[in-house]
Amino acid sequence: MLFMDVSTWDPSNRDKILEHFKKLEIPEGIDVINQWIDLSGNRYYILYEAESAEAYGAFNLPWSDICVIDSVPVMEASEFMQLLPKYQKKA
Repeated sequence: MLFMDVSTWDPSNRDKILEHFKKLEIPEGIDVINQWIDLSGNRYYILYEAESAEAYGAFNLPWSDICVIDSVPVMEASEFMQLLPKYQKKA
């Protein structure tokens, strides 16, 4: 499943965040598609695929002491549009 995470942190944790990034190892079961840094603030965006709940937890839990992660399951719009007729109510 695809996830878009937005991580935010207090500016006072900047050095801790940088150290954490230097040591970051992507766990098995996570495929990072792309990532972005907000140039104007303390935010980080990442799009990735998680094979399981265990992989998802292994990827996000180590950050929980220094930042807040808003994680949203996503899919490409074209995929969603193909699913939509299956779940629309018929009048």
